[in-house]
Parts: sequence; structure tokens; C-alpha cells
Amino acid sequence: MNHKLWLLGRVATVGGHVLLEKITRPKARSVDDVPISGDAITVGWLTAVLCRDVADAEVLSFSTSNGSHGTSTRVAIRVDYNEAGQQAGLPTELFAKTTTSLSQRILLGGAKMIDGETHFFMDLRPDVEIEAPIGYWGAYDPSSWRSIALMEDIAATRGAVFIEPNAPIARDQIEDLVRNLARLHGTFWKHPSIAVLKTPNDMLDAVRSAIDMKKRCEVGMERAKEVIPATLYGQSDRLWAGVERALDIATKDMPPTLLHGDPHIGQTYVTSDGRMGYADWQVVMQGGWAHDFAYTVNSGCEPDDRRAWDRELLEIYLDELGSAGGEVPSFDDAWLAYRQQSMFAYAAWAFTIGRAAYQPKMQTDETCLTLLKRITTALDDHDSLGALGI
Repeated sequence: MNHKLWLLGRVATVGGHVLLEKITRPKARSVDDVPISGDAITVGWLTAVLCRDVADAEVLSFSTSNGSHGTSTRVAIRVDYNEAGQQAGLPTELFAKTTTSLSQRILLGGAKMIDGETHFFMDLRPDVEIEAPIGYWGAYDPSSWRSIALMEDIAATRGAVFIEPNAPIARDQIEDLVRNLARLHGTFWKHPSIAVLKTPNDMLDAVRSAIDMKKRCEVGMERAKEVIPATLYGQSDRLWAGVERALDIATKDMPPTLLHGDPHIGQTYVTSDGRMGYADWQVVMQGGWAHDFAYTVNSGCEPDDRRAWDRELLEIYLDELGSAGGEVPSFDDAWLAYRQQSMFAYAAWAFTIGRAAYQPKMQTDETCLTLLKRITTALDDHDSLGALGI
């Protein structure tokens, strides 16, 4: 099927749903309903999804706060239960992410990410010991592309503070993050449950069928030229070839595991007791481990820190990977994989700053420039294109 024609048809269908929702303003009341936003949630719906396993438990009331909009619509929810719910220790501090607008649904649905967090929180999160929010409910409607992920409000429950991507990260923090990745990857190493997930190649095909990602990266290079190493500036075509080759290797040539998929430093947080974790699991996929490792290390570390730390960080990762059940490659093979898989982070951020007028502004220019400086310096330092034979 021609993906662009399919997406055009989906725009028409989903747009019709969005228009009808604006007129009827439907409320979510049963477990089969997918709320449009926090405004559509009811006591009955919260009882249906949160009290489903506890006899006689009911939600008595709830309140919402801290709403925001981006690639999803987000709101914090405070829930009050009857005595049965309180005795069962049902969650009271929650956070909901919904796809409310047409642009949100087309972005996530067209890129085949609409069910990412639903799948992670409902099917995968319970099986892995990492620092990440607990999920309580997830659902999506394949016709309207409404979706919701209902999870722990880690700011309230764990005192979590999201990492400011423009600030330097400490050595112990980046170590904790790569250990998290290793536990995630080791737990799901070649696991049958990840077979239904998209691959890095699938993700790239879906994105570029809707948006000319190669062109947006070329524009992004121009907008970020002040931070691009001289050896790479002006080589947008070669870099794009490297992106395609790296994702093909991650899809076809490496043992599959569960990937976060988009583990840049702005997706991370630190809890009140100093633990580092990952949020925003929308882009989960199956593929080679080094995709996540390279993205985290190269987006998170200032160049001098990364130069001093990355070999030891890789050793730490490999040691934890073996403890978590993964097959540990030799250090030399792992180092080559790290060099090769550094490419997608470049594309993600060149694409972001190189956005067209019709694309949402997902990050500030300052953040894009900071991360592109870190990432492209790593590409240059490690000759990632050479490692890929490009």
C-alpha cells in the first residue's frame, strides 16, 4: 500500500472524528471509551479502569491540574476513592497523556507511535525493574486515533524533576541512565513479546512517508551550522546515508531487544533520592541495543565529558547487560556498534530544528543547538560515517 495515500485517507477520517467530537463533546464513562482529553474523563471511567481488579472499590471524585499541550495533551489527576479503594492502596496521583488535536493524532498515528505507551505500560513495564513511571491504563481507538496513557505522576510520587537538556549532566547520573538501559535491554533480549513492535526501519519509513525528513535535516544543518563541526558541515546527503545505514543495521544485523527509541536527555528525570529514569515511552520499538546507548550518551554529555567517560560507560553498560540476561558482545564489537548507531540522534535533532512551517515546534532552538553540538561532535570524534563505510 502507498503509505502517503493511506495517510491522506486517515487524515480525512480522523479529521471527521475530531470535528464530530468538537460538536458532541463526548464523555468517557466505560472501560471501552477512550477519552479525548482530561476534560472528557469522568468518575465512572476512572472507576472502570482503576478499580477493575478490586471488588467494591469506587472513585468518588477527582481533580485535574498542570495541563499542557505538545505532541500530546497532558494533565495531572488527583483521585479520591471510597474505603475499599483506599484500603487496596489504589493510585491517587496520576498523569494522563491524550491525543486531542488532529495534528497530534496525525503525527503519532501516521508515524505508527499512537499505541506505543499503551503497549509499554500495559504489557511490558510490569516485567522490568527500571526507574520509569508505573502505568495504570492505556488504550487507543484505531478509527479516530484517540489515545490515552494513564500513569504515575512521578513529580508527586517520587519528587521527580526533569533534566534540563542544556545543563551538563553529572557522571553518576549518566552512569545510572546507562544501567537503566542495560536492565531494559537485558530483560527483553530476543523476547517474544517484542515481536509485534516496529523496527527502526519501520519508524523511519513511517516518518518520512509523511514528512520529507531528509530535506528537513538539510534545513536543520543550515540552521545549526554554528555548532556543526567543519568536517561535517555541508555533508547533509552523506549524513543522511549514514542515518539510513545505521537504522538498517539496528533493524537487521543486531539481536533485537526492547528499545526506548527516543532516549534523549530531555526525556530523563531525577527522583528525590537521586535515581535517574526515563519518561515518554511513545516511541518504543525492537532493535539493536546501541541505538539507545548512543542516543543517551551523545545527547546527554558535553563533548569533553563524553570523551572522558564513554569507554567506561560502555563497560558499565555491558556488565549490567550481562547481569540482566542479555548476550554481551566483545568490547571492540560494542564500540563499533556505538560509533555506528550515533547517527539517528543527529537526524532527530536536525529534523526538529529544521521543521517546516506546518510542523509543531517540539523543542526550543537553544535545546536543539545544544544537543546537535554534542551529537555531531561525537560523530566527528568517532568517525561514525567511516565506521559505517560511508
